[in-house]
Amino acid sequence: MPMSELLEQTRNGTLRDVHESSKLVPYMCDVWKRRGYVRYVATSELKRRQVDNVLGNVWHLLNPALQIGVYYIIFGQLLDVGDRSSQNFILFLTVGLFIFQFTQRATVDGAKSIVTNLGLIKAIKFPRAILPLTSTATEASAFWSSLVVIYFVALVSEGARWQWIVLPVLVVVQTFFNMGSAMVAARMTTYFRDTIQILPFFFRLLLYGSGVIFSVDAYAEDNSTISWLFTANPMYCFVTVARWTVFGGELQLRYVLSLSAWTVVLFVFGFLWFRAGEEQYARG
Repeated sequence: MPMSELLEQTRNGTLRDVHESSKLVPYMCDVWKRRGYVRYVATSELKRRQVDNVLGNVWHLLNPALQIGVYYIIFGQLLDVGDRSSQNFILFLTVGLFIFQFTQRATVDGAKSIVTNLGLIKAIKFPRAILPLTSTATEASAFWSSLVVIYFVALVSEGARWQWIVLPVLVVVQTFFNMGSAMVAARMTTYFRDTIQILPFFFRLLLYGSGVIFSVDAYAEDNSTISWLFTANPMYCFVTVARWTVFGGELQLRYVLSLSAWTVVLFVFGFLWFRAGEEQYARG
């Protein structure tokens, strides 16, 4: 094609960037059509982990289990936080850490999803949202084994409750929350690569600000300013509702409303914001 004709087509808009994103509705349909690919990659990644590591996906359980042991010794025995947090401090820690680390892993893996697949992005045209969604789906698939551990510890120490049926529903809602978080982190990393290094420190601070290793109710009065500040923290709400499913008792509606609102807002915002930068990812 002559250069003059090529320039003319460029000015007329008939030539388009191969990495240009399609309109919103076709883009969403394109992502939905590839849901089978997302499931396949997530399953394949879990199998790869089992091959690459001697203990395979046991590390998803072993890592938080070791942390539970460390926190139990430090906070439950040395600092005696356990008596003020819960009579069953082991189950208290188990639920809190598993739920918290589900979001942490999904977000950190999502942050890496674009920068580690630049070759694929430059070579093939596809909706880039599939990458952080796939990393989240992988963590969600691996997390179901964590539910077995939570149920086992709860059964041995507390006994079965009807609220157990709510926990899988909560995990599904949290998965959508994680998708939004992963897409936000993925785009942030394309602008600032050090995001991957900063996220572990961010989640370390968030761990202590989400009541994972201590009970907020034991240190803050109900309906106090501090209590409402914790309610505005979605991770605290996810952890609190998850603990209600295994301990029972009274559940305040504000926690459910808070995590539901955060999930909808973060998923919608994350998807739209991630898609808005679609054309830039191939130039990264």
